[in-house]
Amino acid sequence: MKTINKLAFILMMASLLTGCLGLGSKEEDDGQPHYYVIDVDRGAIAASFAKNRVVRIKPVRITSHFRGQDIVFKVGDDEYQRQERHQFFSEPEEMFTGQAKRWLQKSGLFSQVITDDGNADMVMEIAVTKLYGDKREQFSPQAVLEMQFFLISDDGSNQQALFQTGLRIDIDIKETSAPNVVKGWKQGLEELLATVEDDLSGYFLKHSP
Repeated sequence: MKTINKLAFILMMASLLTGCLGLGSKEEDDGQPHYYVIDVDRGAIAASFAKNRVVRIKPVRITSHFRGQDIVFKVGDDEYQRQERHQFFSEPEEMFTGQAKRWLQKSGLFSQVITDDGNADMVMEIAVTKLYGDKREQFSPQAVLEMQFFLISDDGSNQQALFQTGLRIDIDIKETSAPNVVKGWKQGLEELLATVEDDLSGYFLKHSP
């Protein structure tokens, strides 16, 4: 069972974490380092693109609990463990920023998507506030991903919040092993980005001149 919960966020950005240890399946317990990526693809490129709508994506912020490269499992209500031999191939901030940019570039919602300090009409800020595999005994194994998205006008003098949403998804997995959790996050990120794209499309339709 998977659920996406939209959250109303009045406060900007939550806090930030790292943690990790217990190994699950036999294939993981080989004493060797394992490296993972979350790589999603929107698929087809949009047939048409917006005109004169450039967005700059700021580097994605990761809550401190999950900011390091180690995969994190939740093993108690307030207890997390870092899976020290199971890591992201690159910093998660860079990985999520790149995935968001690639997805939005294909969406057609913007004429251009940039991540540098070039001129832009809008700025998108993204925060990953939950990123863990649930390994608590009383709960089913799940890969949990929660993200916040903020779209802000950027005319140089008067910044204004245009759009914001918070999304969480819990993907059921067979067992809480690092490979299963990463596969769950991949599925979750695809669904969250598709949902954000739909929400942004609705926003632009409503507010287009």
